[in-house]
Amino acid sequence: MKKALNYMKRNGVKGTFYKVRERLDHDGADREHSEMVLKMRPNEEELAAQREEKYLHPYRISILVPAYETNPLFLKEMMGSVIAQSYENWELCIADGSESDLVKNTVMDMTGTIDAAVAKKIRYRKLESNGGIAANTNAALEMATGEYAGLLDHDDLLEPDALHEIMRVLSDNLRKDGNVYSNRLKAVYTDEDKVDQSMQYFEPNVKPSFDIDLLRSNNYICHFFVFRTELGRKAGGFLEEFDGAQDHDFMFRCLENIPVSAIAHVPKVLYHWRCHEDSTAVNPESKRYAYEAGKRAVEAHLKRKGIAGTVEHTEHLGFFRVNYEAVPATVLRLTRQQWDEMSEEQIEQISEDYILILAENLKPLSPDYLREMMGPLSRYEVGCVGGKIYDRHFRVESAGYNKDETGRYVPNFKGLNGHYSGYMHRASLMQRTDGVSLDCMLLRRGAIEFDGGKPKLAQKYIVIFDPYAEFRRR
Repeated sequence: MKKALNYMKRNGVKGTFYKVRERLDHDGADREHSEMVLKMRPNEEELAAQREEKYLHPYRISILVPAYETNPLFLKEMMGSVIAQSYENWELCIADGSESDLVKNTVMDMTGTIDAAVAKKIRYRKLESNGGIAANTNAALEMATGEYAGLLDHDDLLEPDALHEIMRVLSDNLRKDGNVYSNRLKAVYTDEDKVDQSMQYFEPNVKPSFDIDLLRSNNYICHFFVFRTELGRKAGGFLEEFDGAQDHDFMFRCLENIPVSAIAHVPKVLYHWRCHEDSTAVNPESKRYAYEAGKRAVEAHLKRKGIAGTVEHTEHLGFFRVNYEAVPATVLRLTRQQWDEMSEEQIEQISEDYILILAENLKPLSPDYLREMMGPLSRYEVGCVGGKIYDRHFRVESAGYNKDETGRYVPNFKGLNGHYSGYMHRASLMQRTDGVSLDCMLLRRGAIEFDGGKPKLAQKYIVIFDPYAEFRRR
């Protein structure tokens, strides 16, 4: 009720109605997900086989845990989920900023009941004072001796095969140069969900491959994030001015200047984000400051990259809108029919910077839709921007397309109620897609090439779905 009232204050009665309605539509899926987690969890025989697996380069993975007055039950369960890992070359680095000895005593109790060899892999440090989550995480990073490090909150849980799945991806990306092996991967992340105090799993976050535009809209990577330890240190570690969104800021500084090929996604739920009354997972209002820090993290990233634009909060806490500053440009406006009838020679003779293709039966709902779509094209890597199309019944007709395993283009969120924000709000967030509707697109003229006389986007350019340029069928 408290969450609903807070949401109503920000977004009004109508917005709250559709928010609640969409939430109820997801409840059945959450129940199915909890059953699926248990079904997909490897059994003891499978875990034993994973423990016997041999790796050419068995990296040590340092798990970084900043702790502060942690509930002993949650802390023990977190530690237990690490100890249970089928991949055994890990270390658990706990940096404790607590004023009391609560965490220290819990760690000592836990290590006193397990095998001595395993206990040695648990590294504990009592900090002189609580420096905040960024400073405490930096202390854990200083303790790390592994080639890779992963971020784990003090009350969250890992699946028993989490590190095994990470190692499988790292092993697949080993490269040999003479007698020296190196790994092209600098970072790996997994899917995640939430878990309540009755150990029911819900709200799975199934993530796409690395997408800087989606990361600017929301820290969709979040957990479980594993990075090359050296990369994290060179990036400067965690900054206290972004406390509450320190991970989001850290990920930008780690990932913004490395190739996409150095970032891997494991499409499996391997991390469970604990929900209790004071956590942001269950009550976003409990840490409103974190969302202000997140906004500043996106702004700082844009400034480092030299990208002109402003950042604002959306109606969903923790989700942001980037307003890119459109550069002056000339635009040729065409209907879909005109575009379809143009020859290669005619297209090559177009002198305008951009080509807007808009079907005649589309009514703009966004008054400034052209400026909105021109914004992302101010970035050199963007070749095409598509808007969001609703049908006559105000259901989503087009919100970008992504390719499936067979290479077929599949429409995203097709049929979704136009008042809904979609899975993880992604129907309402700017992001990269594999394609957009030919009925509504803004093309960079210099990004067009031809294949058998047919125009297509040159491979080096990306396509952006812009949900803030909205249209409806007449």
